[in-house]
Amino acid sequence: MNAELTVAESRQNVKKCKISVSGAEKLHQALNLYNKVKNKVIQLCTCMTESEFNWEIALDFADKFVYKRTGLHLKDIEIIVLQSSWEGITYPQMADNYGYSAEYLNKDVGNKLWSKLSEALGEKVTKHNFKEALKRAWKQHVCGINNINQAPQVYDVPSDSFYLERPPVEERCFAETMQPGCLLRIKAPLQTGKTELMSRILNYAGNQGYRTVELNLRDATKEDFGCLDTFLQWLCTSITEILQVTCPVAEHWRQSLGNSKIKCRTYFEKYLLPGDNPLVVALDEVDKMFPYPEIGGEFLGMLRTWHEDAKTRPLWRQLRLVVLHTQAYTQLDINQSPFNAGTEITLPDFTDEQVLHLVQKYGLDWDMSKVTQLMTMVGGHPYLVREALKQLAQENISLEEVLQTAPKAWGIYRYHLQKHSYHLFAHPQLLAAFKKIALADTPVEFDSLLNQDIAVRLNDLGLVRLSPTGATPRYELYRLYLRQHCQEKDLWE
Repeated sequence: MNAELTVAESRQNVKKCKISVSGAEKLHQALNLYNKVKNKVIQLCTCMTESEFNWEIALDFADKFVYKRTGLHLKDIEIIVLQSSWEGITYPQMADNYGYSAEYLNKDVGNKLWSKLSEALGEKVTKHNFKEALKRAWKQHVCGINNINQAPQVYDVPSDSFYLERPPVEERCFAETMQPGCLLRIKAPLQTGKTELMSRILNYAGNQGYRTVELNLRDATKEDFGCLDTFLQWLCTSITEILQVTCPVAEHWRQSLGNSKIKCRTYFEKYLLPGDNPLVVALDEVDKMFPYPEIGGEFLGMLRTWHEDAKTRPLWRQLRLVVLHTQAYTQLDINQSPFNAGTEITLPDFTDEQVLHLVQKYGLDWDMSKVTQLMTMVGGHPYLVREALKQLAQENISLEEVLQTAPKAWGIYRYHLQKHSYHLFAHPQLLAAFKKIALADTPVEFDSLLNQDIAVRLNDLGLVRLSPTGATPRYELYRLYLRQHCQEKDLWE
């Protein structure tokens, strides 16, 4: 009997050992798979950070990092210096742009700003190296390299790039892009979905077999805007690299006759336009060239000429232009401007039904009364609506709390509001007119301070809503934000 038990126990032990060995092998395989996935994630994060680290991300990261270390957000004047430095602007140029002395911006604001960032990032930060310092810290933060073994917190919400269609806008854009020699202009205020719509247009065109090129003028440096010749070489080189054209731009420039516009035209005609498939070139943030009138006027006039050439020259029917901008360039002869040619697309706000649909996508249990409550503050502005819903879906916070802090300098919209503040501060006429509108309790009629040209510019920026006789703030958020600044005598005095 004991012998039988011993044999049975031995068999059970052998079976357990086999199970243990099998479990260990599976665990080993799982660990190997985990390490491969971990390494792949790190590689993907590295690639992502190289291409997606832009000014908006840098500002958000720097402000949060400084706040984490000091308990204080970056001041408006510090953000002005940071953004100007990001764009390669010198202290004397900042002084001219914003009305401060260069010495104050350099020795007072600048020194304190770089000191804050040095303390927050744990390395010496200066005006010359802050971009790379922020990028390194952000790369570690995004990839979680220092805490790769900790499971990340996952939220079941749509990504920031979640797109909500606004019929019939998309179908009109798709149809227009199929027209030979088209000039499609997408004109809309800040953060209303222009770039996302452009991506969908290019994707649609690509699916039709078209060659597509996306260029953001923000990627051009100050040196690229140095003169028209340099800018057009940057344009051709950028398109060439995307399309992988073999002919070097510099060689064509040396061998060709005529001025820079003729050289650009002949480069397109020889190397870019020929072929069986049309070419779609999308230019994002065209407003970036407006501060360079000697370049902007010539280049924008050239786009108009190319569009009109398609009516008589078959080769130019291959080109389809998509231009994204916020304002119209008014320093150009009306007969040369591309902003009164082609097809203009404006982006409407979300309707209440669309906002409710978006609410459901974020997994929030709302009725229409809450949608109305949110839209009373921010209307149907795509970014403002989506940012609120994202915060509500991810954070333990109520709609009432979000709305209460929305117009504050530390609220969820602070960077969006600061962008508008900087633009107004750099244009005193716009600032004075918008201040008058925001402080009034009733619509402001057109007069010497609020003439129609100023009102149209404010409308293009998305700050006001126009009527036949006057203007009102577009959203209650903007009215409250400006009134708060007036009371604090921070920016507006």
